[in-house]
Amino acid sequence: MIIEKDTILYFSGTGNSLQVAKDIGNELGEIHLCRISSLIDEKEIQVNSAILGIVFPVYYARLPVIVEKIIKKLKVNERTYIFAAATYGGAAAGVLIKLEHILQNCGGILNAGFLIHMPANNIFTYNPSSAKKDDKVFQREKIKIKKISDIIRQGKDYKCEVSKLIIDRIIDRIFIKITDRIMDSLHVKDKKFWVKDNCSGCKICERICPVNNIEFNVNKPLWRHNCEQCTACIQYCPSEAIQWGKKTENRRRYRNPNVDINELI
Repeated sequence: MIIEKDTILYFSGTGNSLQVAKDIGNELGEIHLCRISSLIDEKEIQVNSAILGIVFPVYYARLPVIVEKIIKKLKVNERTYIFAAATYGGAAAGVLIKLEHILQNCGGILNAGFLIHMPANNIFTYNPSSAKKDDKVFQREKIKIKKISDIIRQGKDYKCEVSKLIIDRIIDRIFIKITDRIMDSLHVKDKKFWVKDNCSGCKICERICPVNNIEFNVNKPLWRHNCEQCTACIQYCPSEAIQWGKKTENRRRYRNPNVDINELI
């Protein structure tokens, strides 16, 4: 596959990273948005465009597994300006430095890297914040997007942002082997998903899964152990029938209010 047009590659579960990709695209104009999961079957991706963006959420201070896989397939023209925007709700640590190293191993250069705080929505661990608090986060996002877009438009180099909390980066270094194991076993963590009796068989979970990890059997979803833990299925289930272990039954769901479900399906 060859990328000729200016493109933003994005991965998004609940819509936060898609919002950022869209907002940057709207500011820049004439830039194509490409879902990263659509490239999973490509053996090699030649990038000849003037601009390439990579937008993704932070998981355990890491890139999502699928994002790392796709980046390793890139063959980038040395004249391509590459930027990345990592969305986070918790600890971002030095995720962009990790991305920078992956790109270097593929012969690419990360010209600019940005961290963008978005509403935290890890339903496996906590309830989402209030809509009022999220609105303030979205307002800050819009301001930062304009600054990011100006940097990209001018083709400026911009040092990769890291978490302002030094403790985040220290914890990341101390527990790097533990997070390595977490990410190595991420795909099979979907064995904790289960479905309540109020499942209507609407198949939205199957359609919204970005990696086609869900299939239906007798009108009930089954997870096929290729999960990215993006939480799209559990967050967007209209009847809140999908659960994960014993932790999520009483937790509120999060759906980015600025992204339509049809944009994620």
